[in-house]
Amino acid sequence: MKGRMCTVIAAAAVAISGPAFADVWRHGVVEAKGDAGIIFMAERFAEKYGIDLEMVEFVSSTVPVKALLAGEIDSYATSPLVGLAAMAEKAPLRFVGCNWPGMTYNIYAKSEITSVEDLRGKSIGVSGPGSSPDLFAREVLYAHDIDPGEVKFVSAGGGGDRFRAVVAGIVDATATSSEYEEEAERQNVNVIARAPDVTPNLLRNCIVTTQDAIDNRSDELVRFLATQMEGHAYALEHPEETYPLAREITNMAEDDKSPEFIFDEVVKYSAVTPDLEMDAEKLQWNVDMMQRNARIQNVFDVTEFIDDGPRQQALELVKQQ
Repeated sequence: MKGRMCTVIAAAAVAISGPAFADVWRHGVVEAKGDAGIIFMAERFAEKYGIDLEMVEFVSSTVPVKALLAGEIDSYATSPLVGLAAMAEKAPLRFVGCNWPGMTYNIYAKSEITSVEDLRGKSIGVSGPGSSPDLFAREVLYAHDIDPGEVKFVSAGGGGDRFRAVVAGIVDATATSSEYEEEAERQNVNVIARAPDVTPNLLRNCIVTTQDAIDNRSDELVRFLATQMEGHAYALEHPEETYPLAREITNMAEDDKSPEFIFDEVVKYSAVTPDLEMDAEKLQWNVDMMQRNARIQNVFDVTEFIDDGPRQQALELVKQQ
């Protein structure tokens, strides 16, 4: 695999079968963590489908939508919430798949905070207003009859940065990936809420592209989606390859067990869906939730922004291999 250059992960030149690389497809993801083995496995299938797949990392889930609208990337897979905010403003974006619909997120808090109720008057680190960590934290507060106005929200960087900010006492709590749960125990940090228990309809990652890509690059889009399908399926079936890939991508220490933890949780909650199926009802719940949290002005029909055609074609393409 090629090395990193800034935040760009170059495509893995792993031959499987099929045509040589033909078309560049730039796909945005949020910073690689313990889940990288699942997310980046698609690179191994890029040559098979004639795609030069460039994985572009972003620190925050709020940035990829701006990069997509600016034409700097061709798609992204991160929280659907930022895409929904743009769609509420009639941005020409479309959901074409949901690869990680299960929300594997926790609320972590420093040692003296043992319950959600203890968060009143405290600070919560998030990646930005309207981001997945921000809205997840707000929904957890609502579920415990706490007005979010009783808590101070602080921008504290990416998931790893936010967790370390709790460990260092910079913020009192944060919302981030559940993969930090084992480290939390070692660092005397408490897990006080889990997304599958509190917010089962909140989605973690969906794939978004532009209407222009659907209209003018449909063939490449279908082949890109096929790499995602095969990559995710292969990663789930071959954990012995998924764990070391995560460590390679992130330069993670061999004794760091977060790849194993997040893999086990994904399996436990069926959080990753290799067929990229989209649940319109859950996406609509997220629209309604955003309006409830004043992140969008008006509720809209999310089905206007879902195009299942490319996914269906990708499913057929994978079956033919």
